[in-house]
Amino acid sequence: MGSLRNPVGPLPSSIYWRRRVVAASVVALLLLLLVWMFNLGGGDGETRGQANTGRDDQRAASSITPGPSSTESRDDTRPGGRDEADDGSDGESSGSDGGSGAGPDEGGAGGDGAKNGDDEPGGGPSGGGNGGTAGLPACTSGQVRLSLVAVENTYAPGERPRLRLTVDNSGGSDCRVAVGPGQAVVTITLAGDEDETVWSSDHCAEGGDTAQLRVPARDKADHTIEWDRRGSAPDCPKSSRDAATPGTYLAEVKAPGLGTAQTSFVLAKD
Repeated sequence: MGSLRNPVGPLPSSIYWRRRVVAASVVALLLLLLVWMFNLGGGDGETRGQANTGRDDQRAASSITPGPSSTESRDDTRPGGRDEADDGSDGESSGSDGGSGAGPDEGGAGGDGAKNGDDEPGGGPSGGGNGGTAGLPACTSGQVRLSLVAVENTYAPGERPRLRLTVDNSGGSDCRVAVGPGQAVVTITLAGDEDETVWSSDHCAEGGDTAQLRVPARDKADHTIEWDRRGSAPDCPKSSRDAATPGTYLAEVKAPGLGTAQTSFVLAKD
């Protein structure tokens, strides 16, 4: 231990101490260099690990493609084997098919299902109602009032008389009136001979000749009857279909439970 504290040799002790300091400095420098190299090697490994991880992420991202590439075809087939264009076209065709048919309460004019007078052997009712009547209650005598007028006062030879039936609804709710030729019966007689029926709408009416007129609340609705100027009789025999003679005629409409209404018109001479 004494030799460490007091160097022994032919040279002065200060020289030995300087040697010792230099040696210790070299050892410390070597140790620092080793530590630095060790840390440098670990950092490079971490950097290389991060770089490898980034490349792996890129490979994973490239393997999961969000959709077909520009060279791939896209499958537009929808579940169920029908695409949106097919659904649209089917919807349009269904709509057009549904719109082409009319319900039993919807006629060609006004929608009450009334037939044109040209189709009736006796000149049945033409014109129509004011929309569907399904679910509506029947009008009552205390709710509506009937009126009948001739569209023209005088009709020239060959011109068919037209009568307008008006139903005035004073009630607070819509209702319906049966105006078919066998329901609201129109009778035409020659003035001065009212006991002899010239024509009646129910003589030539068929079982399916029914029509319903919608009458809005606190409003009016019209129904037109056209006469072909020929006579009629029960069961509509052909022998009764003689042309009416010129003169003044009376027309009366009778609706069950709703009362009657009358008007007059003239068939002019040639």
